[in-house]
Formats: sequence, structure tokens, C-alpha cells
Amino acid sequence: MKGGSVLEVVVVNAVLLYLFWAVSADYAFRDGYWASMGFTPTTSLFPFALITSATSGQTSIPGLLTLDWHQVIAVILIVADALYLWAWLRARRDGSGARAPPTPK
Repeated sequence: MKGGSVLEVVVVNAVLLYLFWAVSADYAFRDGYWASMGFTPTTSLFPFALITSATSGQTSIPGLLTLDWHQVIAVILIVADALYLWAWLRARRDGSGARAPPTPK
């Protein structure tokens, strides 16, 4: 794997991890908002989806089914790293990815 490829892996992982952190901060902000209003937020997780609802005493606010960005970003991260690993292993098997130039006859 060339130096540029390693840098590419690091940059892709850094961007995806930042997005993961940003989604976490957004979810924490939403939970904090509900708590400041006196509600107790609850989250039901499904594959690639979630429902966030809130309750306060007799008042209940049902949530809508929404895309769970944590799971989406995690899958993208895993697939991207698997593709980079597969390319690296393939390059090692083929002789570091560089082929010798043909010899003149």
C-alpha cells in the first residue's frame, strides 16, 4: 500500500468518526432538550432505524420512525476499511502492487 493510500484511509476514518461524534452530540442535545422540558426521552432501536418518544406523567409524545445515523455511519466505516484491507492484501499478494516492466527482446 502506498503512502497516499494510507493517508486516504486515515482521512476517510477521521471524517467518518467525526460524523459519528456529531450524530452523538445531536442525540445528546435532543435528550437534553426533552429533559429541560420535564420529559423523559426513550429510544427504541431497530436495524438502521430508531424511534425516540417522550413522556411526562400522563403526557406522552410518540416518536416517528427515523434513520439511525450511528448504524449507517458504522456500516460505511466497516465497509470502507474492509475494502482498503482487501486492496492492501491483494497488492501484497501481487507483489506490492507494482509489476516489473517488461524486458525488451
